[in-house]
Amino acid sequence: MTYDWFFSVLDVRPSAEGQTDVVYQIQWRYGGDDGDGHSAFVSGRVGCTYTEGDPFIPFADLTKSDVEGWTTTNLGDDEVARLKVQIDGMIAEEITPTTEAMTPPWQEQS
Repeated sequence: MTYDWFFSVLDVRPSAEGQTDVVYQIQWRYGGDDGDGHSAFVSGRVGCTYTEGDPFIPFADLTKSDVEGWTTTNLGDDEVARLKVQIDGMIAEEITPTTEAMTPPWQEQS
């Protein structure tokens, strides 16, 4: 199983703590792929805080690795592990379903 982070939006404060475009919230998707055509994703948001005097990376210089590090640090190891378990479960359910979605019998079939 391989896992990867995807970041579509970084929420910023135009001016904060003496800097410009300071990231304060990360919108993320975390996905897993089993290599056999099965994949699953979970998504969420996590806050991050910049404190004046800490090292600062200008927004234009941010890398995926920078944001991934902030995300995993702010979520914590236990939460990242829980997300992996959730993704693994979703893929296992896709491979071998234990449930089925059914239309209620009173609704017309088309």
